Amino acid sequence: MSINTTAYVLELDVWGVSNTVTDFNNKTLSTANSNGINNALTWASQQGYTEFMFPLGTYLIDETNPIQPKSFMTLNLNGSTLRIRNNGLAHYSVICYKQNQVFSRVTNGIIQGDRYNHNYTTPGEASTHEWGMGVFFPNTTDPTKDEGTNTLFITIDNIEFLDLTGDGVSLFSNQGMVYATTTPTKSYAITFESGSISTTDGSLKADSSKIRSNIFLDLTNTQIVKWKTFGIYGDVSYQSVGSEIDGTLPFDIIFYNTNGTFNSSLTNIDFFDEIPLPAGATSAKIVLHQSNVPSSSGNGLTLRCMTIPKFTFIEKCHIHHTRRLGIALQGAKFVWVRNNDIHHISGTAPQAALDVEDNYALNQNLWIEDNFLHDSILQLIFVKGKNFHIRNNKIERGIGITGYPGVKKLFIEGNYLKDTSAQINGECIISNNQIHRSNIGIGNGTAEPAIVDNNIFTNASLNVSRPKAYCVSVSNCRFTVDSDYSTAITGAGFGAGTFPQTMTNCTFEGYLSSSSLIFDGDVNATEGWTYSNVLFLNTKKPNNNGSIKIPNGTYIGCGFNNTGNLVTYKNVEFIGCTFTWDSYNLFSFSGSNNELARYINCTFKGGTSSAFYFSALTNGRIELINNYFEYPNATSTSLGVIDGFWSNVTGGTLLLDGNRFKSNLAMKAVNAPSITSDAFLIIVKNNTLDGNTTYVVDQTQMQYFSNNTINDVIDPYDWATVVPSKGFYKLGKQIRNTNMLTSGYMGWVCAKEGFLDIYSSWSASTNYNWNTRITVNGYVYYCTNRLGGKSSKTAPTFPTSPLNTVVSDTKGMTGWTFKSYAVGDIILPTSSDGTYYYESTTAGTSGTTEPVWGGKDNVTDGAVVWTKRLTVVWKLIGPAGAIFKQYGPIM
Repeated sequence: MSINTTAYVLELDVWGVSNTVTDFNNKTLSTANSNGINNALTWASQQGYTEFMFPLGTYLIDETNPIQPKSFMTLNLNGSTLRIRNNGLAHYSVICYKQNQVFSRVTNGIIQGDRYNHNYTTPGEASTHEWGMGVFFPNTTDPTKDEGTNTLFITIDNIEFLDLTGDGVSLFSNQGMVYATTTPTKSYAITFESGSISTTDGSLKADSSKIRSNIFLDLTNTQIVKWKTFGIYGDVSYQSVGSEIDGTLPFDIIFYNTNGTFNSSLTNIDFFDEIPLPAGATSAKIVLHQSNVPSSSGNGLTLRCMTIPKFTFIEKCHIHHTRRLGIALQGAKFVWVRNNDIHHISGTAPQAALDVEDNYALNQNLWIEDNFLHDSILQLIFVKGKNFHIRNNKIERGIGITGYPGVKKLFIEGNYLKDTSAQINGECIISNNQIHRSNIGIGNGTAEPAIVDNNIFTNASLNVSRPKAYCVSVSNCRFTVDSDYSTAITGAGFGAGTFPQTMTNCTFEGYLSSSSLIFDGDVNATEGWTYSNVLFLNTKKPNNNGSIKIPNGTYIGCGFNNTGNLVTYKNVEFIGCTFTWDSYNLFSFSGSNNELARYINCTFKGGTSSAFYFSALTNGRIELINNYFEYPNATSTSLGVIDGFWSNVTGGTLLLDGNRFKSNLAMKAVNAPSITSDAFLIIVKNNTLDGNTTYVVDQTQMQYFSNNTINDVIDPYDWATVVPSKGFYKLGKQIRNTNMLTSGYMGWVCAKEGFLDIYSSWSASTNYNWNTRITVNGYVYYCTNRLGGKSSKTAPTFPTSPLNTVVSDTKGMTGWTFKSYAVGDIILPTSSDGTYYYESTTAGTSGTTEPVWGGKDNVTDGAVVWTKRLTVVWKLIGPAGAIFKQYGPIM
């Protein structure tokens, strides 16, 4: 027969093959078809055909005899269907690559399993029945029969895979173990000693930082000689190199000729990578880049000649309704999965479009590009391996991407993710993706670096929780929430984990109607993130609350535009930031969540509300340094740039240093007229107030004002027409005379520190409000009770030092006893913590036993009715009777 074409069309009659099926259980038909097709393939290959074409039809394939394509040949189904016979086996394949084929292609047809007619209860078979494959590169072969999966340049394209009980395409490597340290097949194992080996001449060298094998690795194994490649791998099960070997470090290998002379060397080789066999080399030694010599139990190294599918292309395929996986890569290198539609994979775990799992670190160099992956339980799983590229795919519905800690160099670029999620716990770069209604997590499974750059998150979230500082970088990303936000998505925006990382050049826009935040962080984190050039735009909710949380961290050059009310936590620092807001207080300090909030070189452009509002603060410190505050459209002169509900402020410090305040109206830079000197310290120095802007603060704070320019006058509060008559003054404080005369004095100086104000003395059985001040024996005290209280009948012993000492007004109070009480009698119950006592408001004889008080407002005790009173606690705040003397006579 003369060949005038490179394509052979299967002759059905010649090979006893049928392309019609009426009974999918027909064992005779399937056996004849499998045998006939394989025989025809062998013959066509021997005749030099480069393409094998099926006449259009449906071919029943036997479950125990898969079709085996040939090297240098295209298997063209020509629109036909290869359908597995209905069976009950846990393992089968329609097409099998186990003859180390090269340059082979399967194209243009349908490969169908028996999923809906399969017998899942066959005795003796595994219960999951998860290994029914469309195209299979098996992990069990017989090298003595020239079997193996050392395939090269295999293309599978334009195929529809469906109804398989396992996978559409499954690639395995074969564990060609030559010898291991634990169960050697030769009489020796890989053992080590301290030292290194010269990579230029093979001589031994002393080196305490490295270890070398003290045996020669025999490279004459038939598999190594055949394939001219080998590798240093881990143990048989999970391929761990051993607990006492650092598998993250490279190693060097030195080759020797048959006579023991130096052949050549390679440096910085990674474990699990293939090593080419140099011409003439028959043995080798390795040098590990570590100092400790491993014990036999901590050494899991093996020498292997693996047969690994390489350069495999799966393109333009439609894979759907398989039970286990669309594509399984379980030991493969250089694989391209492109332009495929994979969906509705479900039935038995893991139920994913593509899974990179078994044979672990052998999985390398994978490109998943331009695919549509959707509607499976899982889309992409990566357990271990390196150099995985996920590019330009559409990933929709179901869990999108799962990357385990063992994954190195996972690149996720240019994809569109919608209604899905990704959890990446290994090393990764996530860039240039469109992420819509999806959750992305940079998990804590590893401390390896992660880069998140130039992504658009629309109604989507990014959460970072790596357990190492500064190993994650988030940059050039945009987070947007709009009316399409679905509450079915768990949050949207950004969540910062405990360990500090960096974020630069990102934008957050929009708000969440629920309690979720578009920008959130761990308020308990002891270290803070660094945020640079981050813009927060229109994140204000309708109730004026902010949709962002400001946890511990440094914010550099950030913009906050219409963000809603902001709350800071722990230590925060704003450097060169810009704030624009209106109709709500920008920053609220309402609890003990702050240790330090510092604002340096920032610009505040306000509207009709305060920049800082204090309603409670305990021991926190707020620092405003070299900032610019501008209110070009203020509507009220009573508004304070810094304001508060001061009766609730219990402590802390506010520092204003080097700031400038400007307003179109005579606003108050600080509006704190009722604060007490010890409750909240205000330090104001080196500030400039323009446009009739002023300060209104309690006189006790004025001692901390210095070198401030108010409407072109330096420290105008230090000038007066007469000697001061109220307020607190430190010793040496000078007040200059605004009406200096040639025969007068320059001003007045405080010669005795204290208060000039006249306060009442202590009074028995008197109701006192919070902050009420009294003078006793030449010292001033104030009532610290937020809700006020009532004094006792006998004056307490008031302390005179040190400052801020407190005393409870309970002197003369006795405990309860059984007796008659008059109206106005007071007792201190044994159960009281000292914050309250009881006063008789109905006279009579008490009960025979002390009542249960329980802090109730009124307690009936026999004929007596007791009414609860709050105890006054007095605090010493300074001496009374400041004295001023004239100074500086003018001659």
